[in-house]
Amino acid sequence: MTEAPALAIVGTAVFDGTGGPPVPAQTVVVGGGRVARVGPAGELRPPPGAEVVDGAGCTLLPGIVDAHVHLDFYPPAEVLAGGVTTVRDLGWPAGRLAALRALAEGPGAASPRLLAAGQIVTVPGGYPTRAAWAPPGTARPVADAAEAARAVAELAAGGAAVVKGALDDRVGPTLPGPVLAAVVAAARGHGLGVTAHVGTAREADKALAAGVGELAHWPFDRRTLPDALIARLAASVTVVPTLHIQPSRARRRGVRRFVELGGRVVYGTDLGNQGPPPAVDVEELRLLVAAGLTPARALVAATSAAAAHLGLADTGRVAPGFRADLLLVAGDPLADLAALSRVRL
Repeated sequence: MTEAPALAIVGTAVFDGTGGPPVPAQTVVVGGGRVARVGPAGELRPPPGAEVVDGAGCTLLPGIVDAHVHLDFYPPAEVLAGGVTTVRDLGWPAGRLAALRALAEGPGAASPRLLAAGQIVTVPGGYPTRAAWAPPGTARPVADAAEAARAVAELAAGGAAVVKGALDDRVGPTLPGPVLAAVVAAARGHGLGVTAHVGTAREADKALAAGVGELAHWPFDRRTLPDALIARLAASVTVVPTLHIQPSRARRRGVRRFVELGGRVVYGTDLGNQGPPPAVDVEELRLLVAAGLTPARALVAATSAAAAHLGLADTGRVAPGFRADLLLVAGDPLADLAALSRVRL
């Protein structure tokens, strides 16, 4: 197979994903699927035979990493075209997920890179066994700790990147504390973390006690979580807030306090379930800014921080040696987040 010619994006501002301001008038050379060189446009010339893209008036940044999607609701090519180059699917039946994986891993795939949890571990009758959005087989009910360990082993064997547990007491029964602890222990034994879909403060407290390391949403409690609980969360877990799907005052206040206390957030949208159409969710980023992140830190949460959280050491930055998962947009997204909707490449 003949390797594609190098690509050079010339005269663009570069936001490298680490949080600094965009560097103007840069040239970025890509070859073999990796960033090869980055330097001032007046000094770095495109290699002979390279495809040259004029980046004047644009900003080049790492492709967006969405840590909470349900990808099969949209053609993956549409998600990719919207600037999202990596996704983590947090709940889908095994058979349908296998087809998505095959598409994402094919040569020249018109799909974001796909990480996935697989089925959601829950109890009989618990979320999402009756959820309208969830196809049959999305839930993996377990009755006790031994069955929970078997379920985690099956998910790990199926290629799970994380194990998702359901703790939504607003709509049904939830995993008891000892069973949830068994899920966490079994996941740890397979080198996996656990993310939890949490309904209320009581279930968030249960997740903390069991050693859950991530919340797949900020809890949906109608009241702001107690400050002591938020402080414990800030010290122990990473949160994918998904504020846009339910921007209630209680949730916005909770995330703001979490951020004030040093809590770690990464970008995610719930794409396909309640989230936006396939694209970068500018409103989610705006809500993260309203919660106390600067625009630059919000973009870090959607690029390098999200990639690092997902264990992707070579993704999320515009720097030599990193994967060429890149997004070129018209304008400066740090000055106007809406620039992320003006995708040029």
